Amino acid sequence: MLLGFPSLRVDHANSLHHLWCNNGTWWVHYTLHFDHRKRRIRRSLKTSDLTEAVRRRDELLARVSIGGEVIAEQRQFARTSNAAYPFLPQ
Repeated sequence: MLLGFPSLRVDHANSLHHLWCNNGTWWVHYTLHFDHRKRRIRRSLKTSDLTEAVRRRDELLARVSIGGEVIAEQRQFARTSNAAYPFLPQ
């Protein structure tokens, strides 16, 4: 498990920063940085109400900014042989 911290760039002129609505449900997106890498995070706020979505976004971003967020390692699928792909170099 890794601990990532966000790099937030907030446009204060845009009250909907980090939010988007997908089929009536509000989502938040942000980027976590860890070990010289980064990962884009997309989370459903599980609400169709914009006011509630803004409140949940603000709570989530404040919590992640202070304490970071634990994220799982992504599995790497190593190819041991190109036998199944004869057109690739060995």
